[in-house]
Amino acid sequence: MRLLIVTPGRLPIPAVEGGAVETLIQQILDYNEHFLHHEIYVAAIYHSEAVQRSRDYRYTHFCYLKMGRAFSLATKKHLLPYRMLDRLFAKKAVKQLRKTDNRFDYIVIENETVIGSVFLRYLEGSYIFHAHNNLAVPIRRKEQQFLQSCLGIIAISQYLENVIRGSIKPPFIGTVYNGIDINLFNRKAHCKNGIRIRERLGINKEETVILFAGRIIPEKGLEELLKAFAMLPETMPVTLLVLGASFFAESGENTYIKKLKSLGEKKKDKIVFCGYVEHSAMPDYYSAADIGCIPSIWEEPFGLAVAEQMAMQLPVITTESGAITEIADKSCGFVFPRDKDLSRNIADAVITLHEDKALRQKMGTAGRKIVCQHFSQQSYCENWFKMLEKMKGQGKKLSEKKIER
Repeated sequence: MRLLIVTPGRLPIPAVEGGAVETLIQQILDYNEHFLHHEIYVAAIYHSEAVQRSRDYRYTHFCYLKMGRAFSLATKKHLLPYRMLDRLFAKKAVKQLRKTDNRFDYIVIENETVIGSVFLRYLEGSYIFHAHNNLAVPIRRKEQQFLQSCLGIIAISQYLENVIRGSIKPPFIGTVYNGIDINLFNRKAHCKNGIRIRERLGINKEETVILFAGRIIPEKGLEELLKAFAMLPETMPVTLLVLGASFFAESGENTYIKKLKSLGEKKKDKIVFCGYVEHSAMPDYYSAADIGCIPSIWEEPFGLAVAEQMAMQLPVITTESGAITEIADKSCGFVFPRDKDLSRNIADAVITLHEDKALRQKMGTAGRKIVCQHFSQQSYCENWFKMLEKMKGQGKKLSEKKIER
């Protein structure tokens, strides 16, 4: 199989600057290197460290695009509409790919319909759209044409599949759940590093550590968590670790992060903003924690951080947001509605888990079992490639129907 994967054009591959989509693409590439040996091409933005790491891949060819500092700044600071940035990336990618042998069995467009519409115009092929987020509504005409021209759409959750079905009528759509590396996200393998992180941060053994991981944007619910943290008893030995930045590997503070820090001012000695943490180092921080908390207040298309925390045997406190209810249930944590009582409910759940170590262990064990059974990297990659073959069959059926007419 000869396959082209077109990234969203925001972050590099390999995923040296993080990013959920980019990490999932890297999983596909790694799986192919070990098991399938398909010829895969990847269109992604240039990054010197990514180029260095790309040399470890035998069956993947990287088409790196130097978009310039202005493009990078506009992306990270939201200075231009994403649609404009997508067109710039797509046109440059098409121009570079047309100089090579651009005959592919499949062209997989990752998450950006604008990029897909540009590619469809200039590069012939069998397109598949891998949807990681809700489609922008209303869907513009060229983007709708692209989606209707695809062999099919891969959604990352049943929730997202249902949302897309409500917006358009694709030729074919199916769900392939995201996966995580359960060997990497394994508490036993990172216990010593977790202890070292606690020592480095000055957290004693008696402290209960709550951990938030994700982009620091309003939709992720960190503000609600900080309000809950303020409700905890003053004498309660508890520390909050906050992992993440406003835009993945970006450093520095924006006005929203400053607002959040002001919310936690009264307990600032018990709140640690760790900034962006590389994906490979995340398990060490998870091992330093006792409770995971992802109180999303938007419709999560999947909820990768929830699955990671469950794999690390952390009881989770989260919300009934999008696909999160497809991952977590009451056996592995607390799943609350997004209402006016959310912060109070989070605080009560923290108190319950702080006081009951046996419950934490029971929920943690249940959570890892769920992830190992349904959301492993192995099952994700296997099902992803199976879905490509399924869509190939669907494409043949559509062609046969056209011939019959």
